[in-house]
Amino acid sequence: MIGLLDRLLGEVKISPYSLIELNLLLKSGEIVVKNIIAFYDILSELLKYRRIGTFPTKPEYHREAFKLREKYKFLTYFDSLHAAVGIIENLEMVSYDGRYAEIIELKYSNPDNYTGR
Repeated sequence: MIGLLDRLLGEVKISPYSLIELNLLLKSGEIVVKNIIAFYDILSELLKYRRIGTFPTKPEYHREAFKLREKYKFLTYFDSLHAAVGIIENLEMVSYDGRYAEIIELKYSNPDNYTGR
């Protein structure tokens, strides 16, 4: 995965909802981190170092996510938002979550397609 990020330096963007989802996973205890402040400091530095950006939130993402949840009942709230960003921005979703492949409106690839695994 690091090789992929190196090859796409400055071109990778994450969903604006990724950090909110991460925060909720930390709050719920699903992900355990001893020092949250240090964790976010390091995450911020990592995103800067890898030149990984994000999109500003848009109402269109929520509209599309709602439509996706109606059509694809298996989608979680955050998965629908991440997919909506990809659809609205006409981007390829690169994720190990293969369920994204079932969304016909979304361009999807497994990271292994890029890393040669």
